[in-house]
Order: sequence, then structure tokens, then C-alpha cells
Amino acid sequence: MIKFSEIYKMFSYTKLLAILLIIMITFFIFSSIYTVKEGEVGVLRTFGRVTDFTKPGLHLKFPYPVQDIDVMNVSRSNLIEVGFKDAQNAKRNSQNHESQLVTGDDGIILVDLLVEWRISDPYAYLFKVKDPESILKNSILSSLQSAASKSTVDSILSDGKTILQNDIKKDIEKNISGYNLGIELLSVKILDAKPTEEIKPAFDAVFDAIEQKNILINKAEEYRNQKVPAAEGEANKMIKEAEAYKEERINKAKAETDSFNSIYKEYKISKEVTKSRMLIEALEEILPGANIYIMDTKNGTLNNIPTEEIKGEK
Repeated sequence: MIKFSEIYKMFSYTKLLAILLIIMITFFIFSSIYTVKEGEVGVLRTFGRVTDFTKPGLHLKFPYPVQDIDVMNVSRSNLIEVGFKDAQNAKRNSQNHESQLVTGDDGIILVDLLVEWRISDPYAYLFKVKDPESILKNSILSSLQSAASKSTVDSILSDGKTILQNDIKKDIEKNISGYNLGIELLSVKILDAKPTEEIKPAFDAVFDAIEQKNILINKAEEYRNQKVPAAEGEANKMIKEAEAYKEERINKAKAETDSFNSIYKEYKISKEVTKSRMLIEALEEILPGANIYIMDTKNGTLNNIPTEEIKGEK
């Protein structure tokens, strides 16, 4: 006869097996389903060997250790910072010697550099080299120092940052090209560059002088921009006045020529009358408003010449 205790024990074992079976089925289901989001690539491995690259969506696989999946974000930009204490507040770590650069003129400057990159080849990133980010970081530091050694303190602290950024980017790309890291370099930005505290006062004085020079240059340019248009306007005015005077003189000369030709024609017709008219006109110009009398020396008479009537005959 089966005892109650034995029945209870058998029931407990059955319940335990059922629970274990449910757990295994649940684990199988959840470990067999995976999701690849937009901008991601799934690298599927079967017994450790890459067998497929899956696109965004819901996928099934065999549970580990038969198959395993690495989901890589190939659209996200990643950042490597040099000269920062952390990414949140971007405060410089004074103990971080990564950002201390020796320039070509033996100066020392502190630089904050931000490098942006993304995964371009998931397979190479996962399996070609160990710790590709570390290799990239070391390449950045090497390229940063190499580029700084070819420049000067004044250039880096003034208008040479863009050139330095481009040189660093080219050098990094050259250095990592042989490693096949599966990484694409997007940008290199120098966010800040300053001299060390020991020489900062001297550089501040130099840049203050440069700033004052630029202020004076700007003021001179402003003054020139104000005066030059005014001078050009005055010059144009004088040129126009000269042109007008030239036209006036030409027209007057033409009028005088026409008048002379007209008088000359009359002179050829009647010399005495023309001489008299020319004499009277000359006297009118010399003595405007005066009554003109002409003495006839032959007859001894004094005649008043009606100049208004003579004018009307012109």
C-alpha cells in the first residue's frame, strides 16, 4: 500500500521537474529571439564562427552555446576625449599629461581634443584586433604630439588650430589604416588650447598686444571707409564741375566764332557800318548806361547815337 508521504514526495518531484522544464523552455525561447534596431548590424556566430550578418528586425537563433549574437551600432558616433576629466563637465585634469604637447619651437601647451568615430566594419572591429578603441586612442596621442612638433606655440594658440586639426586627422587615418580596426574617423576638433600656467602671463601680454593692434587696425579701416567715399565724392564733384566748365568754354568759343563770322560777313558787305557798330558795342561794354556822342570832325557837329535802336538792328 502506497503511503501518503510517498505520494506527496512523487508529486513534489513531478512539480519540480515541470518547473525546471518550464524554466528551460523559457530560457530557450528568450535566448533564441533577438532584435536588431535601426542603425545596427547583428553578427551571428555558430560555434564561434561568424555565419551571418543580420539586418534590423526580429530574428531567431539557436541558444548559446550553439549560436551567439553580437549587435553592433554602426550609425552612432562615438567620442574619444583627450585632455578632459570627464565627458559631462569637460573639466581639464591637471594631472593628465596626455594633453601636454611640446611644439616645434620647444614650447609646452595644453590641448583639449575631441575625436569622433564610428564602427564601419563590425567583423573587423570584433575579430581582427584586440581592443581597437585602445589602439585608436594611442594613435590619437601619437598623431597629436607629432602634429604639434611641426607647429609653433603662436600658431596653435592663434589661427593655426584648423591646420593642426587637419594634420592630426590625416596622421591618425594613416596610422590606423594598417590595423584594419573597422573604424571610420569622422572628425577631429581642438576645443581649447592654452599655454601652461608657468608661461601663461607672458602669453597673455603678447595676445593683449595683438588684440590692441587689431583694434587699431579696425579703427583705421573704419576711418578709411568713412573718408575714402567722401574723398571720392568730392573728386567726382570736381570732375563734373570741370566737365561742365569745359562744355561751357567750348560752347562760348563756338558762339564767339559764330559771332565773329557773322560780323565778318557784314564787314565785307559794309565796312564803315560794321566798324561803327563794333565801336559802339565796345563803348557800351566799357561804359554801360552812358549816352554816347560822336563828333563829326568834318562838319563840326555833335550827334547822339541811339544805341538801343542799333541794338535792335543786330
